Amino acid sequence: MIKTFIFSATSGKKEESLLYTTKSGYMEQYAYTYIKENNKESLSKTYNKAIDFAIQENIDNLVLVHDDVILENFSEERLTRLFKKFDVVGCAGTTEVKLQPPALWHLLGGGFNSGNLFGAVAHGTEDNKHMTAFGPYPKRVVLLDGVFLAIKRKVFKKIRFDEKCPSKWHFYDLDYSMQCHKAKFKLGVGDILLTHNSPGLKSFTDEFNKGQEWFLNKWKSK
Repeated sequence: MIKTFIFSATSGKKEESLLYTTKSGYMEQYAYTYIKENNKESLSKTYNKAIDFAIQENIDNLVLVHDDVILENFSEERLTRLFKKFDVVGCAGTTEVKLQPPALWHLLGGGFNSGNLFGAVAHGTEDNKHMTAFGPYPKRVVLLDGVFLAIKRKVFKKIRFDEKCPSKWHFYDLDYSMQCHKAKFKLGVGDILLTHNSPGLKSFTDEFNKGQEWFLNKWKSK
């Protein structure tokens, strides 16, 4: 039997997170589901602890998802099918990377009219949502948006999130994608539909800028 571990982290109580309140029964389908409450650590550190648990418990698939998300169609069968093609699966990503600021995944891929972006993400809440369609899928990509990352055991046993990243909430996903791509694992966008209740990045904070400098310097040389 395949073991899937669904993990998320929230800064408050799990009962107040969108992921928990709109779970629609999917969390009860799995023996391993956990939302870390009152999280103050960087996502790199928190996700590495999830990896440690997954390795210890002989988990087959690790799903890392943001707490402000509604999983619309997630299922074990869908994930198994996508894992026949890819080693790491997301809902949005890009096939090209141009390392320059601003280092947001879709801009690194050339922007909306580049033809390099694939996947789809809805934004809003259950009652008020709109869909952003980037491009057709399934599709192999280089970078994945970290709002949803499903990772095979053979990948998370080898690749960890880089805790040297000075940004708590940014660039953990882009760096992880680059690490996986460099290690020749296949990253792909699949038909994982979700709604993300986030307005996106509103401003370039000091934390973001430090993380961006770190990310660009790390990968420009490689």
